Amino acid sequence: MNVRHPDRNAFEKFSRGAASIAEERWIEDHLRSGCALCQRQVDDLLRHAFAPAMDEAGQDAAWDRLFAALGERLSRAGSERSEAPARLAELLDRPWEEWPVLLRLDRRLQTLAVCELLIEKSFEEGFRDAARAIGLAERGLLLAGLLDGDRYGPSVVQDLQARAWAYLGNARRIAFDLAGAEEALTRAERLAEGGSADPLEEARILDLRASLLSDQGHFEQAAELLDVVIDIYSELNELHRKGRAMISKGVFLGYSGWHEEAIRQLRKGLSLVDWDREPRLVLMARHNLAWFLTDRGRAEEASRQLERFRHTYQEFSSSWTELRLAWLEGRIAGRLGRLDEAESTLGEVRRRFLAEGQGYDASLVTLDLARLYLEEGRTAEVRTLAAEMLDVFLSHDIHRQALAALAVFQRAAEMDSATPSLVAEISSYLVRARKNPLLRFEQAAA
Repeated sequence: MNVRHPDRNAFEKFSRGAASIAEERWIEDHLRSGCALCQRQVDDLLRHAFAPAMDEAGQDAAWDRLFAALGERLSRAGSERSEAPARLAELLDRPWEEWPVLLRLDRRLQTLAVCELLIEKSFEEGFRDAARAIGLAERGLLLAGLLDGDRYGPSVVQDLQARAWAYLGNARRIAFDLAGAEEALTRAERLAEGGSADPLEEARILDLRASLLSDQGHFEQAAELLDVVIDIYSELNELHRKGRAMISKGVFLGYSGWHEEAIRQLRKGLSLVDWDREPRLVLMARHNLAWFLTDRGRAEEASRQLERFRHTYQEFSSSWTELRLAWLEGRIAGRLGRLDEAESTLGEVRRRFLAEGQGYDASLVTLDLARLYLEEGRTAEVRTLAAEMLDVFLSHDIHRQALAALAVFQRAAEMDSATPSLVAEISSYLVRARKNPLLRFEQAAA
């Protein structure tokens, strides 16, 4: 087994407080392991630092002073990390409007460990409440600006500020504020340029940039950027993060229509991630794997896959997961020729999406139904769907460009010229334009 050792530059950065958070933890753990090789490296570093200015006794004394300081630093960092969860919990219990004052006045909160936890909390909250995630990231930015650069190292503090801006951008993206997300990520990238050059921080920001590109409808560019992220995680031996990035790449490729490569990337990603660490990520990956297998015409394989993980939807029981499971079931049934089952299931999913005000998803399910009818030659039902479509969706969350694309389908249905390929083209556009109302629908030449 290959063991990675800190080099001379890493030790020097650590001694100055200029190492990144990830590097600090790695070096601390490595030194505590009692590695003889690195002990010799530190001894050599100290000899060069103090010789020939001191005699042997003086060098020994300097060596003792430096390692006493190092021990104190390790102890302080360990204490701060052990206390940070309780400090953050106390903060989370206080009224939201008190936070800015508390962060400025309570020195116990002005530690690297508390700031890092607060920023990570904002990222986690993005999966549940985008508005709260934005607020947490903004307060993380405030706290990062209060950290003592002399104590922690200016580059380390700047790294944390960059991460806070990146997570603020991610929260804004989830909240459909793409312009705000772009602004925040640009700030993050500029700060990172002057930071410690920690590759892990670079990968985090690039990963979030790829997610923004995806929401802007640029799936191919997002997948290409993730190749850089995957390479960084591979070099750092961060297998879980590498698998996560591969899963994201697979989803983006699938949305782009590259279903075979999407399937390959999803399977490779699933083989690398720690399933116990992020079970929701695993469910999402397996769901998309079955979805793209269906799109690729491999519905029987998709059905077998679904039966292996159907029970895991119950671990995240909600209307959102229930509807997406039913939607997948309906699409698989349609591809397997179980047309009555597919029509019934998709019709119910459409009804529930409309009842919950999710007009965008309802429009995509409607197009799945239309494609099913067209493949059966049921043009009358297609005309009925099209006739009611715009009137229903005008009252829901459908932006103007998406409505224009749906109008193309409506006109084609009225003239009995709608085809499965046209429906697939409009569906693909709607997936790209979900969060980007500026993305126009351009019909391919017939």
